[in-house]
Amino acid sequence: MRDKRLIDAYDRIDLDPLSEERILSVLTQAQLPGKEPTAMKTKKVFRAALLAAVICVFCAATVFAISGIIHSTGTYPMAGTGEYTSLNALPEIEKRVGYEITAPRAFSNGYAFGRCTVTGEAAFDENNEVLREYYGVVIAYEKPGAETVTLNLSPVITLPSAGERPAPTLTRSVDGVEVRYSLDHYKLVPPDYEKTAGDLAAEAAGHYYISFGSESIEEHDYEFASFVLNGAEYVIMDTNADGADALFRMAAEVIAAGK
Repeated sequence: MRDKRLIDAYDRIDLDPLSEERILSVLTQAQLPGKEPTAMKTKKVFRAALLAAVICVFCAATVFAISGIIHSTGTYPMAGTGEYTSLNALPEIEKRVGYEITAPRAFSNGYAFGRCTVTGEAAFDENNEVLREYYGVVIAYEKPGAETVTLNLSPVITLPSAGERPAPTLTRSVDGVEVRYSLDHYKLVPPDYEKTAGDLAAEAAGHYYISFGSESIEEHDYEFASFVLNGAEYVIMDTNADGADALFRMAAEVIAAGK
């Protein structure tokens, strides 16, 4: 039954290219101690599950569980989703998603608006029944010579028995808003990988995550800055090693624009 639930959760994940670009993270929050994934068929499926997991952790504080779903969020078919190429469409998007969106046209560090995608999402219970449907928003910011930085939005959702958020690396108050910054290292490994003493020590120290199921070993560093503004959850995701100060400044620019 547990494997069936896991497979159902994976089958529910149907990410568009922008979603795959915005997120690459880890199933550690979803993996119970001592268990390894058994339903990973291909690297593509495994990566899709990882992509779906990260915003669950940082936005809704809900997670995928490898053995027995606790609570999960994932893409969900809804009307009115799609991609926008101009921020002039924000009033239309806000009417669709039902919450206020603050999105600068450009940041002072050179990242400028590229596109915006509205996605259908839902929170599910342990039986894969829908607890709540909602719209997510992903805004991509681009800069020559750099990877895309994304601003990810969702309504603030409180679910019964939802998993706690991982502790941030740093927390700062920005204009009265708590901003949580995390620098995480993700290691994707094959199913037969055996954790080294170094892996175990790094996991114990925190912000180091290992997920089984990849065809080869991959290691990535990701930075996140998350905060709540005007009833919506914001997560800035950066893969360029811009640093904590840069992400705090970007968060401050969003917060200032939304005040």
